[in-house]
Amino acid sequence: MRDKERMSGRYEEEESTHSRSRQVRQRARKKKKKKMIVLVIIEVLALLVIAAGAFAYFYVQNQYDKIETVAFQKHEVATNPDLPSSVVETSKGYRTIMFYGVDARNNSDLTKNANSDSVIICSINNDTKEIKLVSVLRDTMVQTTDGKYHKLTDVYAAYGVQEALETINRNFDLNITEYVTVNWYAVAETIDLMGGLDIEITDKEAAAINQFLWETSKSTGIASSNVDVYEGVHHLDGIQSTTYARVRNVGHHDITRAERQRKVISLMLEKAKQSSIGTLNDICNTVFPNISTNLTLSDILSLASDVASYKIADQGLFPYKYWDQSGGHYYVYCNTLTENVDQLHTFLFGNEDYTPSSTVQTISDYILDYRSEHE
Repeated sequence: MRDKERMSGRYEEEESTHSRSRQVRQRARKKKKKKMIVLVIIEVLALLVIAAGAFAYFYVQNQYDKIETVAFQKHEVATNPDLPSSVVETSKGYRTIMFYGVDARNNSDLTKNANSDSVIICSINNDTKEIKLVSVLRDTMVQTTDGKYHKLTDVYAAYGVQEALETINRNFDLNITEYVTVNWYAVAETIDLMGGLDIEITDKEAAAINQFLWETSKSTGIASSNVDVYEGVHHLDGIQSTTYARVRNVGHHDITRAERQRKVISLMLEKAKQSSIGTLNDICNTVFPNISTNLTLSDILSLASDVASYKIADQGLFPYKYWDQSGGHYYVYCNTLTENVDQLHTFLFGNEDYTPSSTVQTISDYILDYRSEHE
């Protein structure tokens, strides 16, 4: 009896050992199978990413042909010959692009013969992806490369986009070579395609939107309707949002308008991050014909690949200190240009070692003398 019990116990032990061995082998097979599945998934995902990247490249390449590109190259954009070395060094870590919003009614007027209602310096930190925006008041007195003085907004219309870039570089000791220009149709249509914007506005701003809505609608050919007049958050369509960004008669003229424009840009960037690929495709189809730029296809793809990482870190208004004069021609005078440009370089690039070039100093002295004579 004991022998049978011992034999039975041994068989049970062997069976138990064999069972555990099977379980181990089964777990190993399952683990190996799971690992293989994971590897297959990774491979499929990698192929999808590559395919998506290829699709995006060829899609954008196809749409890129719709953008109005200019004849001049980036290296042809002039900077001050006495540009401080500190500017060259500090700007290497940033990508700085000029953004122009023009009052052109069609895409044939994107590079000339249109006033630049919106002039914004966009500085992107290459490491942190932080964006800083500086709105330049359109009536700021500046010197063009031929030595003449104009309102900044008139330079774009009279001379064209290359001179507009070079004027910014000349007066502010910058070395910006890239630009993007859009008309108000592009802004309005983009906002509509993204489903509109929720903007907090005052009752006076709401009334002003209704006052000038017809003008934006007429110039773009896009229909819209009046907004309810109250203070608070409004859901605005493209024309309403664009009109809001163009309002000058509420607040302090261009100063408050520049703030509104930066607010709209910030909200559009956040909406773009949340938009579907289909929506972004629609924007490309509709908006690209209303854009002028000297960014290359690879530039655009590079910027687009980082869109989810971008965040607007700070915003400002130039000039920081100024006089304005309404007698005769309305001008905004920097007080003084050298001090304002110094502050601009600190804001954009954190450059504490900047010293104005002799070119900027000469322009600054002229503006002081001119204002004294016309007080």
